Amino acid sequence: MTDRRLLAALGLSLLLHATVVSSPGWRLPFLSEPEPGGALEAHLASKPMPALQPSPAAEKRPEFRPSVQKPRELQPASAQSPTPEPPVPVASAEPVPVPASPAPTPAVAVAPVPFELPWPRQGRIRFAVMRGEGEQGMQIGQSTHTWQHDGATYALQSVTETTGLVALFRSVRIVQSSEGALTAEGLVPQVFKVERNGKPAEQARFDWNGRKIVLQPRKGDVREVPLSAGAQDILSQIYQIGLAGAAARLELMIATGKNYGRYAYEAVADEMIATRFGELRTWHMKTPALPGEQAMELWLASDYRNLPVRIRFIDRKGEVFDQNAVELEVDGTALAERQQ
Repeated sequence: MTDRRLLAALGLSLLLHATVVSSPGWRLPFLSEPEPGGALEAHLASKPMPALQPSPAAEKRPEFRPSVQKPRELQPASAQSPTPEPPVPVASAEPVPVPASPAPTPAVAVAPVPFELPWPRQGRIRFAVMRGEGEQGMQIGQSTHTWQHDGATYALQSVTETTGLVALFRSVRIVQSSEGALTAEGLVPQVFKVERNGKPAEQARFDWNGRKIVLQPRKGDVREVPLSAGAQDILSQIYQIGLAGAAARLELMIATGKNYGRYAYEAVADEMIATRFGELRTWHMKTPALPGEQAMELWLASDYRNLPVRIRFIDRKGEVFDQNAVELEVDGTALAERQQ
């Protein structure tokens, strides 16, 4: 009887996974195309980033612990900026009009010069990828971010793939990579590439000397667009926001390989979130949730150099994909998982 119940449960699980991954429009979350818009430059107020305090060496992989800080009352991130702009309200029906911006700031040529930034020299963050929310959520895969830099140049990569039963029905592996220079302003991308299931897809090349971006989609014509100062790619922007620090609102020009347009982020608040490592203090940023448009939210760990520990993506159909950090390793030191 027990064996029959186990087989029935397994069969039901297989059926559920097959139904989910075969539903129309199913895909792994990856940010595709920001809406085209005018070039707007953001001036951000820096948010202090405490130094990491690695644990003493041990036989096993060392634990990664934050510096000891007294608890503080949570305040909206916008309150930490000296002269913040008020956040734009979330639109309910009609998009919020954006006033015309001044002429874009000319892009400048970048010569790699060693520069010390509060970004770990190397690291790895693994996220569990959930589709749906609450009790309706189901893990469909994982996304692993890795990076390294030498103070002058950086290499950043994310690998997002299906896992477990989902991978049996639909095996998907998407690799995004961003390479470029480091300056006092943070990351300066030079090339962004996407690979799907082992095959090259779209890419974007940043020509800072020629002040242009060369977009090369997997299908369609190669095209060039003017390059604005401070532009990022869809992967580097996550870490650039953390390096820039807290602001009430910021707008970035983002390249994906398919398109190049504006993303706007608004500060929500400082928040404590539950993770496998216990409760972490984070600052929460999000894009305005306009009807029928994709949206993104970031939770950046304040005590861990503003590294991302949660990424939430909503596509144009309203599907929610939630990525939560389950492993975090920085400069060879790992954040210890709390035993429940």
